[in-house]
Amino acid sequence: MNLNKVKFTEEHAIEVTNWKYEGKYSIYNLPPWEEIKKKNFSLAKEDKRKNFISFINDNKELIGFISLLDEGSSVFFGIGMKPNYCGMGIGKEIISLGLQECRNKYSTKPIVLNVRTWNMRAVKCYESQGFKIVETKVQKTHLRDGEFFVMRYQ
Repeated sequence: MNLNKVKFTEEHAIEVTNWKYEGKYSIYNLPPWEEIKKKNFSLAKEDKRKNFISFINDNKELIGFISLLDEGSSVFFGIGMKPNYCGMGIGKEIISLGLQECRNKYSTKPIVLNVRTWNMRAVKCYESQGFKIVETKVQKTHLRDGEFFVMRYQ
């Protein structure tokens, strides 16, 4: 699939809140847009959305996005995929494009991400792109608390 990098807009943020994952992945379903705005999620803040990049196909359909957050000593890498494209290998392409973007922007800073320990589909995808598990931690999130692997790009 040909993916094009574009600005992550408010329209994209609203669309992402409507993505619905099934089964155990439903933990990734976001609250409605109005609630996102009330709770001040980064998606709702224009100045924070500059840390996000959208990836669209040739039909201008939003397929996924990344977020790159400079945390001083490292860069936090986040990714989201439209549910009907999960498990098709497209995540690898988005991660690869995201890593290129991260290197262009942040040079040699270490790149880290967090992934729920049960989400082996994502873990395998990250590992295939050069991430390695470096730590396990319990973390509170706005979606639900849980156990996470911290992965570092090597």
